[in-house]
Amino acid sequence: MADNPTMAAQRREKTGTRASRALRRKGLVPCVIYGGGVEAEPLAVSAEELMHAIEERARIVDVKVGSKKRPVVIKEVQFDHLQSDIQHVDFEIIKMDEVLEIDVPVETHGTPKGAKNGGMLEIVMKHISVECKPGDIPKEIRIEVGELEIGDTVAVGEIEAPPGVKILDDPTISVVAVHAPREEEELEEAAEGEMLEPELIGAEPEEDEEGEEEE
Repeated sequence: MADNPTMAAQRREKTGTRASRALRRKGLVPCVIYGGGVEAEPLAVSAEELMHAIEERARIVDVKVGSKKRPVVIKEVQFDHLQSDIQHVDFEIIKMDEVLEIDVPVETHGTPKGAKNGGMLEIVMKHISVECKPGDIPKEIRIEVGELEIGDTVAVGEIEAPPGVKILDDPTISVVAVHAPREEEELEEAAEGEMLEPELIGAEPEEDEEGEEEE
């Protein structure tokens, strides 16, 4: 098993919105570390190092505060409204020999056969909940979609879990699906109906009004 990436952290003396903004201007991300029977502690870590760990899909990192280093799972990451800058992160202290529950991202591989006929692939579930030891956490749950035709789906129960991993989600739920395209004729008819309907509605009252005047 590869070593966990290490991330240096510093204790935060001040908390709150103003203090957090000041940290971000310095290239730091406010965070909190909790779990393991210890009181939650406010910290700050390098935004660059944290983003690198997230991009590499490192789920377990060693957070070092002073001379003390603790393995943690990246539990929750909050981004800004543009989903570009990290605003806050929660770290949960773990024990490497204990089983934990965690969400793992879904990744598809291949191009569905149904796509050749205009079908569209939908990722219904973006994450799968699993149970495993920290060292067995997969970076992703990979699903092969190359053989899927229009109308085909892949349910949770059809996914083969990696070694040491137990999938917790309902096995009957669809994870990915290939949908049929809407027929061009249906789209054209719908568009024509939208254009004609106001004219038809307006035509009848005009005839009634003319009839009343003739009487």
